[in-house]
Amino acid sequence: MRLVRAGRRTALLCGGLVLLGSPWARDPLLDLYPEDSPLWGLVHRSLYVPHWDVSPSSEGLGEPLYLAGNTALVVLVVGVVLAPRLLTRGPASRGVRWLAGFGTGVLLSLVAAVAAWAVVRNEGDEALMMFGHSPDAAIVNFLVDGLVFGTLLGLAMALAFGGTGTRTAMSRIRERSSTMAPSPSDAPGRVAGPTAPDDTTRRLCAAAYTDPAFTRYVVEDVLRDELGAVASSPGVNLVPVVRHSLAARRLHRRRDRTLLAVYGVIGAVAPLWLLFGRLAFKALAAASRVPQRRVRGREPVAAADAVRWLLATLAGLLLAGVLLGLGLSALPLPGWLAWLVGGYALGVPPLLAVTAGGAWAFWTMAREEQTVDARLRESLRHDTFDPDAVPEPVQPWAAAGVRSVAEAQAGNVTVYSGFSPFVGQGLRQSQWALALPLLPAGPGTALPLTGFDTWDVVERLRARLREAAERHATALSDGGPNGQPGKLPDGAPSLAGLLVEDRVFVRGNRLSDDRRLLPGLLRPPAARLSEAVVRDIALDPQGAPRHCLAAHLPLWGGAVVPSQLLHIAVVGRTLHLHCDRRLLTPPRPDLPAVDLLPASPTPAHRAGLLLSALRRSGDALFGAPRTVLADARREWARPGRLRREQAAAGTDPAFDRGARTSIREYAQSAQYLDHFQHVDAQRAFAALDRHALAAVRDFLDEHGVDTADFRSQTQTILNHGVLQTGGVSVVGNQAVGQGAQAAAGTATATAPT
Repeated sequence: MRLVRAGRRTALLCGGLVLLGSPWARDPLLDLYPEDSPLWGLVHRSLYVPHWDVSPSSEGLGEPLYLAGNTALVVLVVGVVLAPRLLTRGPASRGVRWLAGFGTGVLLSLVAAVAAWAVVRNEGDEALMMFGHSPDAAIVNFLVDGLVFGTLLGLAMALAFGGTGTRTAMSRIRERSSTMAPSPSDAPGRVAGPTAPDDTTRRLCAAAYTDPAFTRYVVEDVLRDELGAVASSPGVNLVPVVRHSLAARRLHRRRDRTLLAVYGVIGAVAPLWLLFGRLAFKALAAASRVPQRRVRGREPVAAADAVRWLLATLAGLLLAGVLLGLGLSALPLPGWLAWLVGGYALGVPPLLAVTAGGAWAFWTMAREEQTVDARLRESLRHDTFDPDAVPEPVQPWAAAGVRSVAEAQAGNVTVYSGFSPFVGQGLRQSQWALALPLLPAGPGTALPLTGFDTWDVVERLRARLREAAERHATALSDGGPNGQPGKLPDGAPSLAGLLVEDRVFVRGNRLSDDRRLLPGLLRPPAARLSEAVVRDIALDPQGAPRHCLAAHLPLWGGAVVPSQLLHIAVVGRTLHLHCDRRLLTPPRPDLPAVDLLPASPTPAHRAGLLLSALRRSGDALFGAPRTVLADARREWARPGRLRREQAAAGTDPAFDRGARTSIREYAQSAQYLDHFQHVDAQRAFAALDRHALAAVRDFLDEHGVDTADFRSQTQTILNHGVLQTGGVSVVGNQAVGQGAQAAAGTATATAPT
């Protein structure tokens, strides 16, 4: 229906052009010739641009006028017929379509004027003298008439086609041409090959270049926090992430300072024209988003369509700038106000400043896009990634921050802030707990009841989990017959990549009295404790620091990491087990999938980079003053803030040194990106529960403890994943217990709908 309406409007425009240039309209138009109005005289003369005649002798008109008018009319009619192919299949923004329609009319009229001049020029200088007192004046008159008539034609085309863009579901596909903003189909869950353990690390390194908020968080909230703890996460190497973040920060700073200079030049020439430049970049960004048909996989960049829209929009913007400058210059404004609004020298200096500044900003962003793309392709692809390729930072504070991150990565202490101790371990999935009285086994048992403590249970459980991981790794690496991959004998989920560690959790405001965890009041908390200290903490179940045996199983290249955190305590003659099940979900879908980048840039890929640079130029240019000022303010205020924090840390026993979140958690998604990620995570949780409970059961049997009640409780856990012995427990959207009620605020990873 929209295309039918566009066809009717095209026919109406073509008919209007033919009628306006016909011999029948010429006499009434001649009667309207103004005597005392130069402006109306200029418009009146431009209305003769599309005039036509059947023959050169018709009504006494000469050969040059006949050739010029007929040529211009043919070009105009052909252009109007072809215009709907562009103006009805473009961006959904009505403002952009109006501007593009206006610009198309101006361009079309100028092309018609140049074509008419070329035809007359072929007849010689005498023919040109009919259009001006000299050949040079003739070309000026042709262009002026074409520009004025193009303004009228552009308004007509904007009215005709400005509201006829297609808005079907197929045309509302998000732009997929940019490396900097991949579509949901390019999410980390969609990989170009088999997963590898460093996939998540590589994607976070790439996010440092493409997500300024992520880079700012890593540098300002993690590295710059000299008294706070760093939260590590399993399945990711944070050291290359922070190094790439520092490198990206330097790149972003250079870009912002260059753009600030551009902003200053435009503001110095005419401050009001900054608003015009802002609107112009918004229009160009919208015009560059040409909808495409959905295909399976990444779509090729529709560079030709984008260029047509951009040229039409740019023509409209330039003409609007010319008219704005002429209008402001015609106002009787005082000197300072004329400078403020750019109403001097016919508006030429402000328009030139905006045009040149915009081109400079676009070139700056294009160079950054190309630099980032080269770094992603050459050092962060699956086949080129080297964690140590980024050079060490030279600033002392940055080098110290990288060392702190490396120590936390290799440490066994988590200092947290707030309520939940498991910072860095992901979203809570569920938990279970049981308490078992240590009673002797019944008559006929061969083993007597023997004493043991918490550390004995921890050592047995740790050894059992590591043994299972080694056994699974050996079974898979040995391989089967005929070179087939090895299989586990029981068909259970593989624990080959299982990471088992003793980890101490302590709240950040409860460190001042423990020199094991806080070596000095003006130093960050300790990241690693000796085995003896960890054992002492495990044997003290009521102390401020608590021990957990943590088992992590990175899956899908580290994109999904289920973790089982077991707190074990033997208090009196009772064994307490408390298990928290946490999950690190995949990185956000908007983070780049570097493996989908071509090994070498293709023309379509380069076009996508340029379009991405154009779309980002406006926000980067007009946000540069705020960004640079905020960065300078942070640098200026940092020494004072550090002095205040050191003073508070030296006098306040409850000074909070805990980490609020981790780098890995900051970049994680709230949902799975693949159905089988959820399946594999649940299988991993079930396998970890089964191995842990079996290890504890065997340990209790060896020490002569009655395990009948334990077996009953573990059966409930293995079958349902939750054991409730009192109170209310909330797991996902299910509540268990007397008077239970589900809480909507519980955070769990969900599958996308």
